[in-house]
Amino acid sequence: MVPFSQGTNFRLTPEVKEKFTGKLKKDPKEFSGRAVKQVVRSDGMKLIFGDGSWVCYRLSGTEPVVRVYTEAKSPAELEQLTADAKNWIFD
Repeated sequence: MVPFSQGTNFRLTPEVKEKFTGKLKKDPKEFSGRAVKQVVRSDGMKLIFGDGSWVCYRLSGTEPVVRVYTEAKSPAELEQLTADAKNWIFD
């Protein structure tokens, strides 16, 4: 099965960027109720889950933006993972 993926930019206020940058320094064990199987830091922070889905966060070096990439097995799972990824930024 071909996975479904997308990339989305989210603009950050200075306050949100500071708080979010702090989150990126830690390796989460859980993400929105999903156990994190692996954290990869070669290009931002990529969280890989047991079902093979993942989310990757990359902060822009030139503007107040975080680029979020998500991949899941179905459009519905992709939509939910992308929503969870956005919530994690602004929570």
